[in-house]
Amino acid sequence: MTTKKLNKLTMALAVEDVCNGNASILSTVPAFASAYTDAQGHVSNIQVFAQGQVQDVSGIAADKKQARLAMCNTALPIAGAVHAYAVKTKNNELAAKTNFSLSDLMAGRDVQSAERCQNIYDAANTNIANLADYGVTAAKLALLKAAIAAYNLLITKPRDARVTGKTVTGNIDTEFDGLDESLGIMDDLIPQFAPANQKFVDDYNNARTIVDAAASHASPNQPTPAPTPAAKKA
Repeated sequence: MTTKKLNKLTMALAVEDVCNGNASILSTVPAFASAYTDAQGHVSNIQVFAQGQVQDVSGIAADKKQARLAMCNTALPIAGAVHAYAVKTKNNELAAKTNFSLSDLMAGRDVQSAERCQNIYDAANTNIANLADYGVTAAKLALLKAAIAAYNLLITKPRDARVTGKTVTGNIDTEFDGLDESLGIMDDLIPQFAPANQKFVDDYNNARTIVDAAASHASPNQPTPAPTPAAKKA
């Protein structure tokens, strides 16, 4: 959420405090009370969406990196075993398909790393009857298969989180539009509470001032003081 929106939310919460403390007065103008109820709903929705907006994409990326390394570390000894078998049996094609270092397996795009490990799994699974002496077992292949599957599940998560973040931002914008409309109605009706409830009116108007927390000045939504005339030259 931008600083501007945070400042507006802070203002709305201040208005909420004032209105909650004067509930009996609000009820004397039903249209004002209704607009306030709508404003409360928008504030609540903004807070819920804001929590979703702070999803930690960097944490998801770290999980994916860790899963990629685990997959490649699991694939590497199996690739070495199949390569040794291929060299022993003069199977040059199979040897070329399984001649990898860890950096080779980790290199390139996400899907390329997964494809290399899948190819190693497929080559080992095809020749498993001949690989017992090279240390390849069905249990080790099962671990590799699971590691590949776990990594594949994480490949799109950072992108999905960014897409979700855009959706949440759109929802927040919609709720702020609704909040502006509700507060505008309240602004139109607040004078009706004066002079019988002048303190409530004053408190409301003070709460409606948007304070820029970063720059510590009133929002452009509020009246701007007239500039001080420049001093005349002597």
